[in-house]
Amino acid sequence: MVTCRAGVVVLIGFCPLDDVRLDESFGRLTDVRQVDRVRLPGSHHVIAAFGPTTRARGTASNTRRLFRGADAVANRADVVAAAANAPLDEESAALRLLFPIVPHPLTSTTLWRGVTAVPPGDAVEWGRDGAPTTSTWWTAPDADLTLEEAAGPFREALTRTIRDSAAAHPTISADLSGGMDSTPIAYLAWQRNEDLTAYTMTGLTTEDDDTAVALSAADRMPGVRHALLDTRDLPLPFEALFDPRPYHDEPFLGPSGARVKHIARLAAAHGSTLHFTGHGGDEVLGSPASYLHRLVRRSPLVALDHIRGHRGLRRWSVRQVWQAVADNRSYPRWLADSAAGVGPAGPPTGARLPPPSWHHRLWLAPWTTPAGRHSVVRALTTAAHEARSLSPDRSQHMALEGIRAAGRVSRLLGHLTGDEGVGIAVPFLDDRVVEVALSVRPHLRAGPWAFKPLLTTAFRGVVPDSLIRRSTKNDMAEDVHAGLRAQRHRLADWCDDLVLGSLGLVDAAALRRASLSPQPPGRLLPVLAMTFNLESWLRTTGRDRSRAVPSARGDDR
Repeated sequence: MVTCRAGVVVLIGFCPLDDVRLDESFGRLTDVRQVDRVRLPGSHHVIAAFGPTTRARGTASNTRRLFRGADAVANRADVVAAAANAPLDEESAALRLLFPIVPHPLTSTTLWRGVTAVPPGDAVEWGRDGAPTTSTWWTAPDADLTLEEAAGPFREALTRTIRDSAAAHPTISADLSGGMDSTPIAYLAWQRNEDLTAYTMTGLTTEDDDTAVALSAADRMPGVRHALLDTRDLPLPFEALFDPRPYHDEPFLGPSGARVKHIARLAAAHGSTLHFTGHGGDEVLGSPASYLHRLVRRSPLVALDHIRGHRGLRRWSVRQVWQAVADNRSYPRWLADSAAGVGPAGPPTGARLPPPSWHHRLWLAPWTTPAGRHSVVRALTTAAHEARSLSPDRSQHMALEGIRAAGRVSRLLGHLTGDEGVGIAVPFLDDRVVEVALSVRPHLRAGPWAFKPLLTTAFRGVVPDSLIRRSTKNDMAEDVHAGLRAQRHRLADWCDDLVLGSLGLVDAAALRRASLSPQPPGRLLPVLAMTFNLESWLRTTGRDRSRAVPSARGDDR
């Protein structure tokens, strides 16, 4: 807590600055909105109380969130829902059957009626009358830097957040998958704190080329404790669905929550109080191919070169490319068209996904009922009337949606690890790291000719080249299929008493058939995981909000 001339400022979470430096940052402020200009390292909520006015914010990357409803504000939606005695929002539950995303601005919905998330980059403020209002404290930067211009600031931002976090804990741990995201993070954390245990999961796929890189990386970190975890000895994907404890205020995203908790438990046994992950690397270091829409108008020859590369990698047809670059719809128009065209049928297995517009085409889980589809169409249509894109550039808009989604996931991961007494560090989602990455021109940040060039340019000569020279990554679908095969009968049994069925959103018989049938490679598997995560949450939390106690400590670390 910092005492200012006009009030107090409280940080909840992690900030590496000492009291003297915090006083230098806040001590002379006289207006509560001046706090918006103070950008500090770390990951935390900021709450400022100046006289009768209080102002609070989370992070721009969505790793720290705020929720509001019925004049209550909290860092968990279930706490606000309990205070407001809010009922379940069936329409919001239906939106969770959308794939691949719930689009902006519907990402601010929660599963309780009248409870909404404060958008990342906005702060919430309330005064004597007690009615909260929101206003913007952060906006995405202009994307006008080259790789060379951004390399230094990116290296400094990422190194600093890792260094500060690693130094604040006597013993730490890290994922060491061998991939391009977690491996350099683990190496940089080890440079600052050698009391580190690194975890590598083996056997995720029969064509595993990550483990060899992880072993090589560990050899370059003298003193590191390197634990190889055979997936046969770990909880399988989908096991966490049957855990009755209500960790989250929204459905988990992904099938491997039980594995996350297991590794956190191992890390805690070794004394770790902070676990580093490479989560968010794909979203921060990548750039959606929708950048071609603007590039073809500004630099046609460069765009043609990129189109040629993307066509080779993604098997786009000439017609698909032409339709994408000629599409001049506004974001509200795209959202309205998505509402009109959404249905319970995705692209056929093996079909070529066309270049994205403001995002890829939205579609519903095939087991969604007509009533469920009607709810989704109504929500999308209503949102389209007042929707504004996150950026005029559709690639930056899509990148921001991806980063915010990654922030949501990392927050949920923090709930799981926090329950074991271990905080989670996601350096790629540090606000300053995100800001520098988004400052790079989208076609330079990622393209068809180089893999994560911002990372390789920034850390050349700092991190061993062999750790940042990857051009491939493992496909985890084989591991997820194994988990589904092991749990399919338990999942099918849920269909006898399906909460989503009782709400009229899902056809229980169709979902049962899907859970018992072999799933071909493609997009149905993640949709199945998404549906059962929603069902699991409804069974443990949604039907009985009195059980929605914020037991996990991830938001407070």
